[in-house]
Amino acid sequence: MPESEPQAGTHPRWLLPAAIVGMLVAGGGFTWLLINAGLDRADKISSVTAVALGLLLASSSGLSWLYRHRATPAAEADNRWGVGDVVTEIGRLEDLPGWPVSYPGYRYDSEGSTTVRIFGGERPAVIDGFPATMNGCAHQQFFVRWRTLGEEQVKVQVVASPDLIPIAEPVEGGAGWIASHGCGQPSWTVAAESHIVDIHVRWQRWVPDTSLKG
Repeated sequence: MPESEPQAGTHPRWLLPAAIVGMLVAGGGFTWLLINAGLDRADKISSVTAVALGLLLASSSGLSWLYRHRATPAAEADNRWGVGDVVTEIGRLEDLPGWPVSYPGYRYDSEGSTTVRIFGGERPAVIDGFPATMNGCAHQQFFVRWRTLGEEQVKVQVVASPDLIPIAEPVEGGAGWIASHGCGQPSWTVAAESHIVDIHVRWQRWVPDTSLKG
């Protein structure tokens, strides 16, 4: 960014001193006018000034309220969650997508979070009580964000509930995100038998938006 261009949310250094000097000059000029105007005229000037200041203050308050409550643009959907497909991706923790703002045909319903412990060499670890169901594939949609509590690399894969049958190719990393239909849930494994890895997981559950039906 060029040095001559002020950054957003900042003001030039000369602005505050200039404003102070301007107020002092205006105040001094107004005081001199009252002193030399005579008593009657000074009263009239004071009354008119008080009304003007009141209107100015009211206008400033109104503009301030409008600024604080101004409309903000709607957040754009992050297409990394996919549309209708099972998504299993990995990435750096700071690069994980934010939660979806919309999803075709569905609306937000609930969310949860937990910690999953993986024991190396054992069967895939899943979220205890995760609400995936074998007969509910089209009745819900899941969005999952996860990360290891450490630097270990783990393998993550979406599996069908309740038999843990893989329904998408696995990926390996230390953090990632998943989008799945209602009968798929995330699972994690670590190859080394002596390793124990903890995973922090957060998820959202979306359900069909019945308000869209005609």
